[in-house]
Amino acid sequence: MSNFNTILNYLTLIRFPNIFTTIPNIILGYFLFTDIQDTDYLDLSILLIVSILLYIGGVVLNDYFDITKDKKERPSRPLPSNIIPKRNALYISISCFLSSLFLSLYTSLTGLLITITMLILIFIYNSYSKERISGPPNMGAIRSLNILLGSSTSFSFSMFDLQLIDSKIPIIIISEFSYVCLITWLSRNETEDKSFNKKFLLTFSTIYLMIVFMIFLIFIDIFNVNSVLNLTIFATIIIYSHYLSIKRNFSIQKLISILIVLMVAFDSIFISSSIGILYGLMILLLIPLIFFLSKKMYMT
Repeated sequence: MSNFNTILNYLTLIRFPNIFTTIPNIILGYFLFTDIQDTDYLDLSILLIVSILLYIGGVVLNDYFDITKDKKERPSRPLPSNIIPKRNALYISISCFLSSLFLSLYTSLTGLLITITMLILIFIYNSYSKERISGPPNMGAIRSLNILLGSSTSFSFSMFDLQLIDSKIPIIIISEFSYVCLITWLSRNETEDKSFNKKFLLTFSTIYLMIVFMIFLIFIDIFNVNSVLNLTIFATIIIYSHYLSIKRNFSIQKLISILIVLMVAFDSIFISSSIGILYGLMILLLIPLIFFLSKKMYMT
């Protein structure tokens, strides 16, 4: 096997395109409590690396636990096909988790505690709750904590309790939690089953309700009007994706990949509200990059 193919297989194993969906989480969380002119680029960089390491460790651990199932349903993937040894996957996962813990020590006590909590939830999801009713809320909690990880250098739990009361943070956290729950719930049908149509309709109906709710929040000035353009872009892509899914009968896997990519657009709505429309639009530049990479590597 050539060096290029080896690298490609490892990038595929870690879901390389998906890594870029974690970046807006951290940026959103960081600037909820920090003015743009007060940016500490070292802190922000460490938080981004910690988040990426947690994500890589989590998805590789997912494939490690699923190797028996994937030998039947996805036999061509790196682990079930033995292209990448199972022990290597375990080494990658453990190394990423230990590195994330080590780096989180350089953020704050809050950052360390959030990282530990995320690690626990990642392990619970992969080893226990993935196929249970608690799976989608578990994954939603992990992604919501990823936003709080971005904020961890700017708040302590004591001041967080005070700031949470008069801020839009609960709405952002609940929105992120709900969106990720929907994607995770829908992904359980990735290999197709008869209940998909109902889940498909409920997923998109819920997303439309979330869009209407955000329009209302902008109207009553809870979110800045800078969010309007990003919300419009997100809504347009969601509607178009829904249309294409019906017209072209997209596979579940492709539909889920689109919804994962749109997490970037979703976060950009709140980033625009927090630090300005220019930054929200810059975040959207990640979308074509992710779509390009997804043509080379699977995302789900």
